[in-house]
Amino acid sequence: MLHGEGEQVNRVLGMGEACEMQDAQTYLEIIRSRGERGLELKRVYRNLQSGRLFLRAYAKLYANQGALTPGTDPEDTVDGMSLKRIERIIKALQEGTYRWKPVRRTYIPKRSGKLRPLGMPNWSDKMLQEVIRMVLNAYYEPQFSDASHGFRPGRGCHTALRSILLKWRGSKWFIEGDIKGCFDHIDHDKLLEVIGRKIKDQRFLKLLRGMLKAGYLENWRYHRTYSGAPQGGIVSPLLTNILLNELDRYVEEELMPLYTRGERRRANPVYEKMTRQMTRAKQQGSVKEYKALKKQRRLLPRGDPNDPDYQQLHYVRYADDFLLGYVGPKSKANEIKQKIKDFLATIGLKLSEEKTLVTHATTQRARFLGYDIHIARSKERRGVNGSPRLSVPREVSREWRTRYMRGGKSWQRPELINRSDYDIVMTYNVEFQGMVNYYTLAHDVSKKLYPVKWIYLQSLVKTLANKHKQSAAWVYQRYYRKSPQGVMGITVEVARENRRPITAWFGAKPIRFDKWAKSGDIKRQLFINRSELLERLLAEKCELCGSTEGIEVHHMRKLKDVKKKCSSHKEAPQWAAKMLNLGRKTLVVCTQCHRAIHSGTYDGPRLK
Repeated sequence: MLHGEGEQVNRVLGMGEACEMQDAQTYLEIIRSRGERGLELKRVYRNLQSGRLFLRAYAKLYANQGALTPGTDPEDTVDGMSLKRIERIIKALQEGTYRWKPVRRTYIPKRSGKLRPLGMPNWSDKMLQEVIRMVLNAYYEPQFSDASHGFRPGRGCHTALRSILLKWRGSKWFIEGDIKGCFDHIDHDKLLEVIGRKIKDQRFLKLLRGMLKAGYLENWRYHRTYSGAPQGGIVSPLLTNILLNELDRYVEEELMPLYTRGERRRANPVYEKMTRQMTRAKQQGSVKEYKALKKQRRLLPRGDPNDPDYQQLHYVRYADDFLLGYVGPKSKANEIKQKIKDFLATIGLKLSEEKTLVTHATTQRARFLGYDIHIARSKERRGVNGSPRLSVPREVSREWRTRYMRGGKSWQRPELINRSDYDIVMTYNVEFQGMVNYYTLAHDVSKKLYPVKWIYLQSLVKTLANKHKQSAAWVYQRYYRKSPQGVMGITVEVARENRRPITAWFGAKPIRFDKWAKSGDIKRQLFINRSELLERLLAEKCELCGSTEGIEVHHMRKLKDVKKKCSSHKEAPQWAAKMLNLGRKTLVVCTQCHRAIHSGTYDGPRLK
């Protein structure tokens, strides 16, 4: 529980009738309980008017790099955050006068060479979106399907892929699904209709509609939004999951019962006949015939692959990409694909024809979340037959291997030469180890990525050699060591006074297949608790001059930026010294001190 003093704190945390309301976490747990029981949710709009929810939203968002990135209003960023700003938003909600501002649209490149639109909301809209996201997530999360893995706490790409490894044995066909422009083509009316089935609050639905219809500015020209939840919006992934949960329910409640029958395949008559022949040969003492029959039988499946009474349908989805595994005839697989296409049309979405394929599971490869997936068949290792196998696509290995090559040889990175040895090694390690960690579920990860590691190692050595004007042999002699995991790699150690040295490693970990690897995207954190900054803000006291009037928060993107400000001064400015002493990118100050920081009174040049 957060504590604060003063009339403004009580007003922001309470706001009239909201004084009777439970604190933020209690409220979220209550609506989560209602979601688990499938009960309707009412009075959502009223409960949004809680200062505690906005404080939690602030604590969740302020550390993001985009918090200081302006939307269409250059002044509406996280810098200068205060209780008064929360109070103004809540008051506008109470009076029904809150208006969403258009987002600033920019474009980021995709792997295919095309551009993906990205929306940048203003800070006030971001906070309100985060409050809405917390409420909707607490309510809908217990209702989502286990087959859904995208943008959910405790789930991610690895959990989706692992479900394939563990449950999809014997699949004959893969149906690769991709929804065409899912984020940009969501039908607003359909989405609000789905939400309105469970959430009985017209003011809340009107608020959502206003957010979806706010439009965007591109090259400072206003454009209306008739459909879609633009990528970049905080609540957009959750709204997409709410709509696509209809697809999950359709597949699990209608298609799976229809296309699933039998628990096991019937025995293969040819396999059974050969087993009887082997028994007869053994009784007659014909060793040569027995061995020949045994070798021939090893090529046959024990179950009948054409058993008409055995069918299985598996399903997994990550955001707008989904994959189905089917045991049965191809005609039925095409039928399933068509039914999914028809259902998506009922919720206003289209299936991408060029990306939605029916793939033979043993002779071809399906592509899902950057992995190639197939069903293993082996004459030598009978035990692997029928089991799902994930592999690193060839083009991925080739792309990463040639990233730092010139003329068929590894090449240095001149853009890193002015950085410290520690930073150079860490840069290579973060890039390479991130790729290894992602592809650790691939059975051929060692085979595909050790050649990539060799190119990276050579490029790193050449970069360090060029920096120090030395030979590659000098770099190996100085930095090539065995890691605690027993793997040789490049290591740089930086000594620190009265503290343990910090070490950067490249290639310190072995590259191995690990079915149970834990990915960084599956850390479960339903209720974020960053109360330290909130306690400082609610103390209502300037950390520079001690004033208690006009308290707000000064934000910097990185502490590194604060150190740069100090580099041109003999003595660090008071505000910078305070931030460095706290080890925080934030400083709670009064309006007067904040203006002085930005006008250059403390450090000379104007802050930007």
